[in-house]
Amino acid sequence: MVNWEPISSPIDEIKDIKITRTDTDVHVRWFWPSKIDFVYIHKTSTDKIKSNKEFNPHDLKLYTREEYKANQGYFLKLDTIGQMALRIFPGKKEGGQLTVFRQENEHNCAYISGSTAKVYFSITYKHKLFQTQKRVKMAITTELPLRKDELVYVKKSGGVPLSVEDGTIYPFIRDFVPGKTVLSEIEIDQHEFIQIFLRNGKDAAQHFELIPV
Repeated sequence: MVNWEPISSPIDEIKDIKITRTDTDVHVRWFWPSKIDFVYIHKTSTDKIKSNKEFNPHDLKLYTREEYKANQGYFLKLDTIGQMALRIFPGKKEGGQLTVFRQENEHNCAYISGSTAKVYFSITYKHKLFQTQKRVKMAITTELPLRKDELVYVKKSGGVPLSVEDGTIYPFIRDFVPGKTVLSEIEIDQHEFIQIFLRNGKDAAQHFELIPV
């Protein structure tokens, strides 16, 4: 049974978190107060951050001072897409009971940029002689499930669209499953061109990398 308490003194605070990352391997170190016996480590994607009072005990990892010394820090694997939040809560063992302190400031927090899922796309045109229209075939290959509203295609007359705002925006009608999806061909005018973009720009780029092939 874990007992949560307000932190009693600033000298018991976790602080000075340092992150060293190599690919998906992350080495975390921090200032460990002399009177703190253990910490609870909580990691989650930043869009799922909860308050200190909403933690599920299964989401917290107990890590002792002895483990920290033996490993010269704490190691973890990046297994999330986008940015990950890491919070470290100090604790003591008193009278056989574990007491964890609700450190409310940001000194015990770190944010780590996670992996991005690669999304490959191709656009091919089929021209017909003496026709005013051409056929377009689009294919999307994704490593992870991708919601239909994450992507859009943009149509522009006279040149290839350079951004989401550079033409007329069209949504996709179905979600994308991992692997390759070949979409039904569409017809556009001979002088029109299409490009595929992440709908939410920089926000979506934290999660997905869009790559033409």
